[in-house]
Amino acid sequence: MDLYNITGFLIHRTDVKLTNYFTKQLKPYKVTPEQWSIISCLDIDKAMTQKELAEAIDRDQTTVVRMIHSLERKGMVRRIVHDQDKRSHYLYLSSKGQEVKGKLLLTVKNAHDYVTRGLEHDELNQLKTILDKLYRNVQED
Repeated sequence: MDLYNITGFLIHRTDVKLTNYFTKQLKPYKVTPEQWSIISCLDIDKAMTQKELAEAIDRDQTTVVRMIHSLERKGMVRRIVHDQDKRSHYLYLSSKGQEVKGKLLLTVKNAHDYVTRGLEHDELNQLKTILDKLYRNVQED
């Protein structure tokens, strides 16, 4: 079978290039694509638990805890002990995290526009639909 006819290879190859491009765009802000996923989900006023965040970004909780520690050290995330479950934490963006999020929104939009240039609106919607179907096919694996 030809490697370039294997969907998984084509998706992985594309993912590597997209991730490398996005990493370069975020580098001036000292944020990784994984950290951006957390920043984009959190808010300065609305709490989220680590479990909710892990589900939102589709990562295991151990990985999320590690990423949260890194963002805490950078002063972008606040963690407050859950009042009813001392093992759980409420997560918020700090004022610095909110400021970085505001700056990154344009960078992320520009990166999205760059990598999807040449795709018509309908093609982009179709791509999202197909990727979602592929994801659901392997979601439970």
